[in-house]
Amino acid sequence: MNDVKAPIKVEVSYNTVLFTIATLLALWILFLIKDIIILIFLAVIVVAALLKPVEWLHSRKVPRTLAVIITYLALILIISGIVSVMIPPLVTQTGELIKNLPSIIGTINDFFVFNKIPVNDVSNVIGNQLNTAGSNIVSITTKIFSSIFLVVTLLALSFYMLLEWNVFVRLISSPFSGHQEKRVANIVTKVEKGLGSWVRGQLTLSLIIGVVTYIGLTILGVDYALPLALVAGILEVVPIIGPIISAIPAVLVGLTVSPVLGLAVVALFFIVQQLENHIVVPMIMSKVVGLQPAIVIISVLIGATLGGIAGALLSIPIILVAKIIVKDFLQEENKLQEGIKEE
Repeated sequence: MNDVKAPIKVEVSYNTVLFTIATLLALWILFLIKDIIILIFLAVIVVAALLKPVEWLHSRKVPRTLAVIITYLALILIISGIVSVMIPPLVTQTGELIKNLPSIIGTINDFFVFNKIPVNDVSNVIGNQLNTAGSNIVSITTKIFSSIFLVVTLLALSFYMLLEWNVFVRLISSPFSGHQEKRVANIVTKVEKGLGSWVRGQLTLSLIIGVVTYIGLTILGVDYALPLALVAGILEVVPIIGPIISAIPAVLVGLTVSPVLGLAVVALFFIVQQLENHIVVPMIMSKVVGLQPAIVIISVLIGATLGGIAGALLSIPIILVAKIIVKDFLQEENKLQEGIKEE
């Protein structure tokens, strides 16, 4: 006689249903306010970059409000000084570069034709790419100017978070109690320190690369050295891919003079890249991020796919925060396992 198996009953408790609905609702709300979350994250990055000088001033008996104001004013003065020095030659050289773009493209096309390189209408290809880049720049610029309110909001939010940072940390950890409350507060502090180190390291790295590139291009006699070096410094913020992209316009400008100068520019960027990879980055960024190059590339690609340029720029800070949280979780698990073994 064959055994008849009883039908399997799947019971779902009332609490499970409520938990599932609450989780889905929370995810939906997070999706709706994702722009606000990004704004808060950017504010935390600004706070992380400025908290150290604020704390330094405050430790020397300067009232915290005054310390924050001094830090903001110092930042504004530094940025204004850099802009006032760089803008006049930058505008002049960029204007000349744009004015001479047709002849630059024509020279590059003639170079390929003369050397019988099988490239179909190089001038049209480069022109289309430049037009696309130009339209993207215009679009980005328009968005920047249309988002002045968000920038002001970011600065205001960062200002008040700097004033009440300890209160903000307590607010984040307040839903927890006992050991967990201290643990969450410790994680927030680690995140602040990690992001602060990353911002300061990235700014230092961009400055070094921009200055070295400008000196190298000037020695080689490449036109438009300042805007090209500025592009190299700015794109240094985008890991791995940025330095490669920044070399392209400089090489194209070098090719308009002679193939030898174009190759010299390639060599310059290669040397700068090697110095960056083997000296500058290990000294400045390795202790800050501590991620494998493959993970960096994958995170940048994922960030760019999900959020465009902003996603690529924020990918490393997000990975850094995730690494701090996961590391703390693993350390806590190891402590629990060791405690169980001792018992």
